[in-house]
Amino acid sequence: RAAIDLAEAGIHAYLLESTPSLGGRVAQLGFMFPTHDCVLCRGTSDHGFGCTRPSITPALLDHNRHPNVTVLTSSDLVSCEGEAGDFRARIRQRPQYVDPALCTNCGRCAEVCPESRLSDFQLRLSTRKAIDKSAPRSVPNAFYLLEPTERCADCGACVEVCPTHAIDLNAQPRELEIHVGAVILAMGFQPFDPVEMPELGYGRIPNVITSMQYERLASRSGPTEGIVRRISDGEIPRRIAWLQCVGSRDQRNAYCSSICCMYATKEAMLAKQRIPEVECAIFTMDERAFNKEYNLYYEQARDLYGIHYYRCRISGVEEDPETGEIILRYPTGRAHEESAPGQGPIREERFDLLVLAVGIRPPSKAVETARILGIQLNQFGFCETDKFAPLATSRPGIFVCGAFASPKEIAETILDASGAAAEAMRLLREHIGERHFSRAQPFVSQDGFTEEHNAAEPPAIAVALCGCAGEISEVIDLDRVADAAGRLPDVVAIQRMPLACFQPGSTQLRSWLESSGANRLVV
Repeated sequence: RAAIDLAEAGIHAYLLESTPSLGGRVAQLGFMFPTHDCVLCRGTSDHGFGCTRPSITPALLDHNRHPNVTVLTSSDLVSCEGEAGDFRARIRQRPQYVDPALCTNCGRCAEVCPESRLSDFQLRLSTRKAIDKSAPRSVPNAFYLLEPTERCADCGACVEVCPTHAIDLNAQPRELEIHVGAVILAMGFQPFDPVEMPELGYGRIPNVITSMQYERLASRSGPTEGIVRRISDGEIPRRIAWLQCVGSRDQRNAYCSSICCMYATKEAMLAKQRIPEVECAIFTMDERAFNKEYNLYYEQARDLYGIHYYRCRISGVEEDPETGEIILRYPTGRAHEESAPGQGPIREERFDLLVLAVGIRPPSKAVETARILGIQLNQFGFCETDKFAPLATSRPGIFVCGAFASPKEIAETILDASGAAAEAMRLLREHIGERHFSRAQPFVSQDGFTEEHNAAEPPAIAVALCGCAGEISEVIDLDRVADAAGRLPDVVAIQRMPLACFQPGSTQLRSWLESSGANRLVV
């Protein structure tokens, strides 16, 4: 977001990314809070709740990059010398072994690759090939190779099948030096690793997962294609529990991570939308729904979706070895009761799946980056800022945004990014407008629909209405849409389906379309 804002002002921006593709943690989410919009299609800056990857994607459509943005993936900052307005940064870029400019996304390399590894993007819930894509719609939209092994040198199957010769197994790291006027740190965060709390059973009990793993299970691009299942046996859970404040507000990390309360509520609502009969319980110290309309969101989850909130902190987790069920013991009393919660007798309940709502920690490279840039960190390891200058670091000309400054949600991060870009513009105000604005460039040229593309026969239109697991059907009256569509000329068939994009829905759609007699389809 910050890079796009600067580029739109005519200032050239270098977007430095340590991983092979943009997006960070948000790229792993399936749905955005609080709108439940899909990250892939609605997570843009136009909707207020966005992330780096989709908010930069519009400028990269049709493989046309923004002329004022240089993207450097798999890159690390080595040094940064100089002063505000005049920095010289040295960057080391690791090889990805696949040239993004030549990669056509055919996927032949992954098909022939014999090497499988656990996927970090899928939070180790599934495997990937050694040469693969990090995400379904990654930026750059290209395959890449993890560190080649001795087997890769002996194999070389991917090199042989690549139609554009984009793969070079002998690629070497390169270093470059760039001259910049300001630096913006958008380093994100790392989730707390619950292995440090063995009493919660993570890594020991299969059906205890983290909130990020749940996000992958709920995502359409996840290992289960959006169908939440138990890890142990693949069964659909009937009861799911969430434990709040895992890794936050304790003796290890006294601060509040600020996002856990609301994303756990979102995840429970997503579970109810996909599995209406599922029971959801959230165990929380207190529900911090403090931003605009967040309390209304919490009340909707509690009253409309029937999600149960219990104000207590679970101290231990047990497993029934025969059924794989999770056993929780807690004092009775719900969070929304006026009486003192959690003071009643101890109750024991069983759940099919337990989700640990993990908190936020500083990024893994925070200390190293602070040393290179000469900036200070606070007592928790996040970037030191001033309350009256929350985007400025301890070194002039270097700004910070997002969770590296302090734990915060997506919307606040996007606002931070635009604010940090504005601070950089103020510092570099004499350079504004030096380059052409992107909106003056003919980036997207898409041919309109023409009848010549179709057979010369009378149109017979089939209309498929997808409820999208409640995302559409709860907002739009699809019965009225179906009735209106039925009165339109040339419409021969109308079909409603809950999830057209999942595999069962796609099969149903194809079968229905073949029997409908239609030669055109509207979804």
